[in-house]
Amino acid sequence: MSLKQKLLLMVGISTLMIFLLQIYYYMNFYGLTEDKENIHTSNIMKQVEERLVSFNQDIKDAALASAYNTMTHDYLGSGDPIYRLKLNKMVMEILSGVKAANKNIQSILMVDKSGNIIGASNPDDYVVLDGVKKKYSLNIQNPKAQFYGKITAPELANPAYVYIQPIFSSINDASDTPELGTCVVIYKTDALDHIVRDIKGTPNSRLLIVDNEQRIVTASEAAAKGKFFDVESLDELSKADHLQIKEIGSLQWKIVSLIPIKEMTDELRAIRNIGLIIGMVMTLIILLMGLLFIRSVTIPLSAIIRFVNYIGNYGGKQRLLLSVRSEIGILATEINRMLDKIDEANEKFIQANTSLYQMELAKKQAELSSLQSQINPHFLYNTLECIRSIALASKVMEIVEISIAMAQIFRYGIKEENFVLIRSEIGCIQDYLRIMSIRYVDKFHADIRIEESLLDLKMPKMILQPIVENAVYHGLERKSGKGGISIKGWKTKDGWVCFEIADDGKGIGEEELRDLQHYLSRSETHQQVLGERGMGLLNIHKRIRLAFGEQYGIEIESRIDAGTRVTLQLPALDRKDDEGDELPKPEPNRPKRAPSI
Repeated sequence: MSLKQKLLLMVGISTLMIFLLQIYYYMNFYGLTEDKENIHTSNIMKQVEERLVSFNQDIKDAALASAYNTMTHDYLGSGDPIYRLKLNKMVMEILSGVKAANKNIQSILMVDKSGNIIGASNPDDYVVLDGVKKKYSLNIQNPKAQFYGKITAPELANPAYVYIQPIFSSINDASDTPELGTCVVIYKTDALDHIVRDIKGTPNSRLLIVDNEQRIVTASEAAAKGKFFDVESLDELSKADHLQIKEIGSLQWKIVSLIPIKEMTDELRAIRNIGLIIGMVMTLIILLMGLLFIRSVTIPLSAIIRFVNYIGNYGGKQRLLLSVRSEIGILATEINRMLDKIDEANEKFIQANTSLYQMELAKKQAELSSLQSQINPHFLYNTLECIRSIALASKVMEIVEISIAMAQIFRYGIKEENFVLIRSEIGCIQDYLRIMSIRYVDKFHADIRIEESLLDLKMPKMILQPIVENAVYHGLERKSGKGGISIKGWKTKDGWVCFEIADDGKGIGEEELRDLQHYLSRSETHQQVLGERGMGLLNIHKRIRLAFGEQYGIEIESRIDAGTRVTLQLPALDRKDDEGDELPKPEPNRPKRAPSI
């Protein structure tokens, strides 16, 4: 097979596989949907069953708590009327307490061996007891076993559900102990309404609880409560609805779930349709892409073969021109490169020598530029030294101090290190303040308080000096009268380094301060809006964030004629043995605002 035939076969097999996959997906869709709904419905019915079992157990526990206690046994077992009269109130309190503890219980009745009733609070209770005797042919004073029942009577507005608990003198072995009487618990089924109404599968699904007489105890539809449930129609219902039934043995009740089959697939029908559309689109795309791929491969390969045959037979300096950037294009480029090497070996040798010469020349130019860059600092140092010497000879000590401080600031500023000791940064500030104190005699005083533990830590170079310069130029110089600037540095309890530069100068206007704080929070550059002072602070802020992360930077506070305070948060960086600038970045925990010193 040729390459083209192999590619066509591959595309055909891929298209067929996708088509078969879509058929399989479509055929198994309904089966998967039904399995999913079965699991979902089983989980719902299991929840209802667990709540019914819990409901059942609560009724039993209430009956046991009422029947098997000392007061009840003494009351039922005593033949002394006076003693029973004394115990009557206590027994009533016990029954009332048990009833109050379970909101599903309507009444708790005690019937002794003589037929005396205690606990009946309304006429319906007597109607229920009569109904139990008639319906179950039961000697209410001497029942044989516990059971659940249901009583309907014209006098009752709703059916009454009862639980009968015989009372023996011992709870452990009822067969060999005398019978004391009967406990009758009349319970309500209102709590079951919330169980089935809170749990619903689909919009039109129905969840029913049916008693042993095929009457609906409760349902997800309130109108169905109390109606007869036709068991014979289940076969017909199962054709239109997905039917599941679960027996509750202790109550002899059933949980019935009816979910319309159409609704079972409604949620997934859209997914099925989307899947089919995607499958058809993918099949079409693969087919078209396969044909385009075959065309993009076979046509360039045919051109390469024709070119190679021509060069092999006739030679020449022609080159293969293909506007293809795939591997075939690389192959064509390599063929051209091979032909270039054969035809232009001597020319390449000359070009190589020329390139070597140009590289040497560029190297010399770089060395010359490096020497020139070293001449300018030395020239400036020599000029400042000359000025200092002349000022010293003329005994102008102010110029001497300015020259020395300026030289030190210049040497510090052109250091190659990006990170320096805090001690060096403070020294640069002191040199700057020395110059400013000579320029503005008695204009301001400076107070520098840096914790000793900070001096041997590292920080970015030329961070504090521009802020101090801002404070002098924009704050103190424009103030009428004397002023002051304080520079403080401390280490927080969390190990962060904080600096505060505060002055009592002119301050910043509210609008300008608001703009400055806004752009600091966004780290944007708006030179026309911020001006020279704002640009300087923003550049420092950006340098800190670029070096350490968004959680660091500066904060600024100011009021007109009250001064400005700039606070910097930096990580504590220890000294390194090497001379590199790469310092470890601290963990990104935002430091708390440092308190004023």
